[in-house]
Amino acid sequence: TPGMLMTARALLDENPDPTDLEIRTAISGAICRCTGYKNIVSAVRWAAEHEAAMTSGSSGAMTSGSSGANQEA
Repeated sequence: TPGMLMTARALLDENPDPTDLEIRTAISGAICRCTGYKNIVSAVRWAAEHEAAMTSGSSGAMTSGSSGANQEA
């Protein structure tokens, strides 16, 4: 849901490496009726880990093209 995504984005902006408890606390105001919170916590954890990898440049997911724009590898 949009509210869950915005909450997760705000959390990661303030805390790029949250614990599961911090994630659960941050999303506690949003009600999930479909998947349950375990998958949401896992998704936020995944986003934090992959965002950290992209920030450090160690993922190799983006490469520079001949035009200087980023392209997916």
